Amino acid sequence: MPTFASFDGTEIFYDDQDEQEDGPAVVLLHGFAADTNINYVRPGIFDALLDAGFRVVAMDTRGHGLSAKPHDAAAYADDALTRDVQALFDHLGLDHVAVVGYSMGAGTALRLGAIEPRVRTVVAVGVGSASIERGTDDPTPMGDAFLADDPETVTDPLGRQFRRLADSIRADRLALHACMSTSHARVEDHLDEIAVPVLVIAGTGDELAGDPGAIADHVANGRALTVPGDHFTANAQPALQRALLDFLAES
Repeated sequence: MPTFASFDGTEIFYDDQDEQEDGPAVVLLHGFAADTNINYVRPGIFDALLDAGFRVVAMDTRGHGLSAKPHDAAAYADDALTRDVQALFDHLGLDHVAVVGYSMGAGTALRLGAIEPRVRTVVAVGVGSASIERGTDDPTPMGDAFLADDPETVTDPLGRQFRRLADSIRADRLALHACMSTSHARVEDHLDEIAVPVLVIAGTGDELAGDPGAIADHVANGRALTVPGDHFTANAQPALQRALLDFLAES
């Protein structure tokens, strides 16, 4: 199981399919409470990118998947999720990268597009107008959903959805609570500072994302696309995968 020690020593799991050493590198960042397998392997995105000739690199965010799972909220503060990706670039010597982010990972991907010169293009999946509106909400109710002994007592609608996901994969609920207890890169941060090409994709039934144009319209070189599906199914749609491959091939 390949891991690397990030900027603060936290062990981060990654999967580097470097058979395509001459192909451009695509780094995949998953969403909250999920992991690489759920957001990219099961829907077929990982293999589709490999088949298209890309070098595919995926990492499990700290607190998730096969990475270390600190229970202290301080471990997720100070832009830790973004800095983990930069540490991955350093570890693998990546200097020309496309970043694909899903939901929470999209916020990280967009931040990297604004501040990280090694990032040459960004795809943000599962975000839009509703993501921006939700960015001002108090995260406490959703975070507290992971502390409830009985998931049926969770009343926050968003918390209930992600608690179900976490329980279905036996995620570390204390780590997810700690992750949710500190601020992270939001999709609306630094949009006017992004100069690289950006594609924003959301499902037509994705109420958690909303209109992807609300993000793409604020990026100098942005475009938006809607595909069938909701927040948990759009990534398996052939239309999304075709659009992703076409965009990466031209960027």
